[in-house]
Amino acid sequence: MLIESGRILLKPFELAHLRDPVYLSWLHDLEVVKYIGRDELLQSIPFEDVESYVNQLWENIHCNFFAVHEVGTDKFIGTSKVNFISAKGRKDGIADIGIMLGDRSFWGRGFATEIIQAISTFAFDHLQARKLTAGGYSENVGIRKAFLKVGYSVEGILRQQLSLDESYCDHILMGCFESELLRPTHTNSYRVFNK
Repeated sequence: MLIESGRILLKPFELAHLRDPVYLSWLHDLEVVKYIGRDELLQSIPFEDVESYVNQLWENIHCNFFAVHEVGTDKFIGTSKVNFISAKGRKDGIADIGIMLGDRSFWGRGFATEIIQAISTFAFDHLQARKLTAGGYSENVGIRKAFLKVGYSVEGILRQQLSLDESYCDHILMGCFESELLRPTHTNSYRVFNK
């Protein structure tokens, strides 16, 4: 299944993405991974550990993991996932959204907003999610603004919860219901189709 929205195309994350040297380079770039919340990424994680993590995502029946490509060039620029976390989350319709815009040349250009909007629309329309959640570091202002721009609301703040650069910052918890999501507005700007 492919998801096209504006300037991005979400493709199922496949073995070719895992083996693409650019993917591992993102995971070794501290500026890219410092807000992901996985401490093992802060220490030049070996490929075998990355492969093990991706295999867990592939085996998780509650998770949809995508590679993000730029429309037109087909350049691999990041990843996105929607995960129901557990069978209870699936039953209750609550899924968590995550993105990594690995290619820093795409930062600050609205791509994160498009990715969040596309994966959220997909989760509501095709996975029958009832509510979407996301979390982030308070210091990551750009990603928080991107989530808020498409209709997410701050639902909670866990004060001084996350370690960052030898200090602590707040963990911002966000959520969105289908009626709150600002969907793509341009004609033909969002479509889901089979490969």
